[in-house]
Amino acid sequence: MNKSVIGIVGGGQLCLMMAQAIKSKNLPYEIIALDPSPNCPARPYLEELIIGDYKDEKKIKELAEKADQITFEIELADSIVLNNLSNNGMSVDPSPKTLQIIQDKYTQADYLARNQLPVPAFTAINQRADLERAIREMGLPLMVKARRDSYDGRGNYVVRSADDIEKVMTYFKDKPLMAQQFIPFDLEISVISARNIQGEVATFPVGENIHGTDYNILKTTIVPARVSKKVIENAERIAREAMEAFRGAGVFGIEMFVKGEEVLINEIAPRAHNTGHYSIEGCQTSQFEQHIRAITGNNLGDTGLIAESAVMHNIIGENDYSGDYEILFDGITVKGVRQIGDRAVIHHYHKALVKPNRKMGHLTVLAKPFESQEALIQRAQKLFKKIKIVRQNDRPLSEKKEEENKMFTIGR
Repeated sequence: MNKSVIGIVGGGQLCLMMAQAIKSKNLPYEIIALDPSPNCPARPYLEELIIGDYKDEKKIKELAEKADQITFEIELADSIVLNNLSNNGMSVDPSPKTLQIIQDKYTQADYLARNQLPVPAFTAINQRADLERAIREMGLPLMVKARRDSYDGRGNYVVRSADDIEKVMTYFKDKPLMAQQFIPFDLEISVISARNIQGEVATFPVGENIHGTDYNILKTTIVPARVSKKVIENAERIAREAMEAFRGAGVFGIEMFVKGEEVLINEIAPRAHNTGHYSIEGCQTSQFEQHIRAITGNNLGDTGLIAESAVMHNIIGENDYSGDYEILFDGITVKGVRQIGDRAVIHHYHKALVKPNRKMGHLTVLAKPFESQEALIQRAQKLFKKIKIVRQNDRPLSEKKEEENKMFTIGR
């Protein structure tokens, strides 16, 4: 039987885990991908790798010529090229029009607000006077974000005093910006949601997310989130309403702030999401299998938890090193996907180099029978402390390429 070919823009860890889901579930699909790195994480699972930039029109068209349908694992994909392909009959999901809206954080916030979805106050920043006005209207602190080409907290700047205005304008230079009301949230949560081509919608359990203190990148996800029943209900309702607002099939990661029992949408990603990685071991259907099911017109899978609770820790590169590396658990080298104990699994993405604050893998730990959530959190933390990224070729940051030190470098 000939297998249908799925073309993916991006061959990073999300593409890798989609490919692993296809293999583990024996789904009738093959994957080819477009990625600028010849050694991208998904490479061993691909039928073909097209080497090129995510925005390279010729390379995207080449991908489309070799695939039966197109999806993407990264927001940097060229939405205009993808939309042209869609208009010419190519199946592209999620919708390129949705991608185009979400790629610009101001446009995304405006679209959500116009669809009566709860978001923090926001405004566009085109010049210094706009930032000064935003401070007067929304107060301090104030979150300033690059509108495009930034995720995982990159491109964000918290303005805490008037003295920061000049720093912000200098730092971002001519990049288009937006200001967002700073929310002193109690915690951050997310809902991984999926819609298939037929319009069926399913949501995964609400996750509680903890970000690093010295970097604004996800550190830990705890599922289910430690919030009230009302917050869970609000989050699930908002997630479903957000799915109704956007076009296309696939998995979406919907990040939210919680303040008291109020829930606000922070940002949405039209793809599998870091906060859903626990679902590989933790749910009946992983977010990666769900994405494949959704875009290929299959029924959505069961999103229920296998255990009472789950914890996921990201394995992240230290901020003072870039180079060759190994990941060790308790002194032993980890390769691929490795079980390290009772209901505990490490995923090594096998990126070519470790970089500062780069996601290199993750640990997922599921609760044992009768194990409380707090006991699970403590056990997961003990296991995580045994994971080390070992440096193989210690190069000072001063010797690295300048762009690797910039905020706008995507730490994939």
